[in-house]
Amino acid sequence: MILPGLLPLIRRAILDLLNDVGGEQSDEYIEILLSGLGHRVARCDIVPQLDWLAERDLIEVTEEGPYKIARILANGRAIAEGKLKIDGVRPHKTGD
Repeated sequence: MILPGLLPLIRRAILDLLNDVGGEQSDEYIEILLSGLGHRVARCDIVPQLDWLAERDLIEVTEEGPYKIARILANGRAIAEGKLKIDGVRPHKTGD
């Protein structure tokens, strides 16, 4: 389980990663990438965050077999590029 205070950071990290890797990735690979950044987050904890981001039209989530595929949308990209801020997502790029 992700601590509530860390949720905005994890959501921003997901948007940053999607933006940096070309806009689309599976939940499994997002878990691997987050781990590489020092965020120890289980795949089962990532999926609800993908859904949260999708509910706010920041990403689109589709299912392909056992995987959820996240694709960044225009507003998600704007957040990752520092042009847009919303409540529940850390305003600063991860790693800065």
